[in-house]
Amino acid sequence: MDALTSSKVTVGVHCLKLRTKSMYLNAVVDPAERTFYDSYDQTAWWCVLTQTGLGPDRQPANPDNCCDGRGCCDL
Repeated sequence: MDALTSSKVTVGVHCLKLRTKSMYLNAVVDPAERTFYDSYDQTAWWCVLTQTGLGPDRQPANPDNCCDGRGCCDL
């Protein structure tokens, strides 16, 4: 299996345990995609350790929160 990637997750900045469905799709993203949808992020994120939208510390799992400085973060 290829490495899981997302345009919203940066290796070395975000936790390696952070996941979203788009990481499992083998599709090419349309560069004009942002013009089709509203500007807010409605991506569903989850933590591999808890299998829920919350990390082990009961805080939300998303790119804004799952980064260095969080106790459960695995860079």
